[in-house]
Amino acid sequence: MLVGRQRGIYCDVGHGGGSFAWSVAIPMMKGGFAPDSISTDLHITSMNNGMKDMLNVADKFLAMGQTIPQVITEMTWNPAREIKQEQLGNLSPGAPADIAVLSVEHGKFGFVDMYNTKLMGTEKLICQLTVRAGKVVYDLNGISADMWDATKPSSDPRLAKRWTTFNERPFGASHARFPASLQ
Repeated sequence: MLVGRQRGIYCDVGHGGGSFAWSVAIPMMKGGFAPDSISTDLHITSMNNGMKDMLNVADKFLAMGQTIPQVITEMTWNPAREIKQEQLGNLSPGAPADIAVLSVEHGKFGFVDMYNTKLMGTEKLICQLTVRAGKVVYDLNGISADMWDATKPSSDPRLAKRWTTFNERPFGASHARFPASLQ
């Protein structure tokens, strides 16, 4: 693997359901061999086993001693460079507005591998908000939402539509909490 890396071959985690073992990962990390990029092999079996999701994979690398900036780079900028799409994975002027707002939860967390063996960690990344091409596509705690009883929206809803909004909804004076027939 060291020779491959010297030849320019990228090493990606690609966790999946049968591609990640603590007995391999921990000695590699202790030996100074960190991944170039972190990804998942997302499918029904992997998401319901040790892999779970992208942030769970990143959390495992935090538990093995990497820093938050390292795992963020391995999930964003490094993969963009690997696929020669350097307009992605960064927040430079002119780059697409693809943003994940993360928080860090501190505590005791167990992370499992493909053999259902566990490593304990103290940090867990939580996605609070995701923006894709300038539109909110995920909002865990309503960060982008107005309070239900707000008299005036904080932004023009025509400009800030969420991708997750299926139908147009009336705003302003015509915005009713219940249909007229139920009032």
